[in-house]
Amino acid sequence: MENHNKNTIDKLNHLISIAEDGKEGYENAAKEVKDNDFKSSFSVFAKERSMYATELRHLVHQFNAESEDDGGGPVGTLHRVWMDLKSVFTSGDSDAIINACITGEEAAVKEYTLVLEDASVNESCKPTIREQLQGIEQALANIKSHVNV
Repeated sequence: MENHNKNTIDKLNHLISIAEDGKEGYENAAKEVKDNDFKSSFSVFAKERSMYATELRHLVHQFNAESEDDGGGPVGTLHRVWMDLKSVFTSGDSDAIINACITGEEAAVKEYTLVLEDASVNESCKPTIREQLQGIEQALANIKSHVNV
């Protein structure tokens, strides 16, 4: 049972990193993108990701553990750095920024799905994870509906 809890805590911390990366990515995108509708949507998505991280931290604390607040995982950090560089080199190229957001959300969907499929993750956490995954999928669909992808 203890190994299942450790695995659950590790997976939750991984999702916290993803949520934090998404929050920072969307905050950066909202600053850089020129379209006001995207600015507004990206700001909303950043707030959602912040809420997701808080919810996940709450789940970790229910296991009498501490969440790892490292500001995002290494893959997310690389994505943020790439996005920062891309926005500098493209002088605020909205298409490049939007495509970076799509890439980030597609990666988040994949990671959330893997956690949901992991039989060793405590079932009590899965409704929250599933709900967050649906929010990420909705954000991704929203972005894609406004671009030709």
